[in-house]
Amino acid sequence: MEWRRLAAALIMLATLLGSSPVAAQGADGSNVETRELAERYAPVVMIAPQDGPCDSDGEAFAPMSVDLILDNPDVILRQAGLGDPVVERAPSAASLFGRGEGFYLDFPGLSLEPGCVYESDFRADSEGQPSVVYAHIATQDDAPDQLAVQYWLYWYYNDWNNKHESDWEFIQVLFDASTVSEALREDPVSVGYAQHEGGERSSWTDGQLLRDGTRPIVFPSTGSHGSYFEQAAFLGRNGTQGFGCDTTTENTRELRPVVEVLPTVVSAATDDYAWLGFTGRWGERGNGPFNGPTGPNTKPQWENPIDWHNDLRASSVIIPGGDETNVAVLSTFCNVVDFGANQLRAFQVSPTRLLVSAAVAFIALRLLVQQTEWSVSSPTP
Repeated sequence: MEWRRLAAALIMLATLLGSSPVAAQGADGSNVETRELAERYAPVVMIAPQDGPCDSDGEAFAPMSVDLILDNPDVILRQAGLGDPVVERAPSAASLFGRGEGFYLDFPGLSLEPGCVYESDFRADSEGQPSVVYAHIATQDDAPDQLAVQYWLYWYYNDWNNKHESDWEFIQVLFDASTVSEALREDPVSVGYAQHEGGERSSWTDGQLLRDGTRPIVFPSTGSHGSYFEQAAFLGRNGTQGFGCDTTTENTRELRPVVEVLPTVVSAATDDYAWLGFTGRWGERGNGPFNGPTGPNTKPQWENPIDWHNDLRASSVIIPGGDETNVAVLSTFCNVVDFGANQLRAFQVSPTRLLVSAAVAFIALRLLVQQTEWSVSSPTP
């Protein structure tokens, strides 16, 4: 009997040594099942093509791998305060691990006066590299019978009213299932698309959601990268919608990003995706909406995907294209918001210059008023 026990022990030891933590079966399914689920519902991304480099009418960027900015000699890790000193050049995932909100990544260029610097650097770094989307299996403790597959997209630069380095956007596919194994046997119930501080949802069978088989089709707004269900111009009137106008009307270039599956947590600098342990900013430090964003695992929806999904709107406000009066009014709104954003950025860059310009404009307006002759006119023809 002793030799049988010894043989059993040797077999168990060999099994343990031959297995890896990544492939081990867990409560949410095996690594193989997780990857199968993530790839089955990976989004097809439609962006607006450019006529040439630095064409402002098209989308200059695409969802990319963060590996392209890690170990990159042009990227600097800084610590906020006392002149924002350089901590490390070309920081690695390991060196980002454990760094908190007092640290940020700094790219070449000025985020409030981008010119074509960010696009040129993105083109140089991403040439020949595939587009990437990061999948994450998300569950919520008080909603054990639902499971979400989140798809996070990393963009190098946000070229909208709130210009800033880096941009994290995402969509999620929701299942009435408690495990990955169950989700593989069922269709999703709905899909949520993030837009600025809020988002929009659609049921899986609604015609509003365009799909290529099982893959949702997402239309990121040019510049802001908010995710939409269709090609249109959208009106943002508050924080959850964004304040301004998003457009996807020209989104005809198709991207099928490579899927990488993220763990929920990382515990050491040597872990794969150790950069998830970085809770600082992924871009140049700025004021308010111009600040670089934090990473996906710092967002409430990372741990509470169901609460986020339930708070989504059922639709977005589309700017109508048939009524010329409506188009003129809404275009004026969009232009005014854009002008206001430009003035706010100008104030951030050089308060003195903006104040001088405003003073000159005020003096000119006052002179015009003084030179104008005012008289009472007849109220009738």
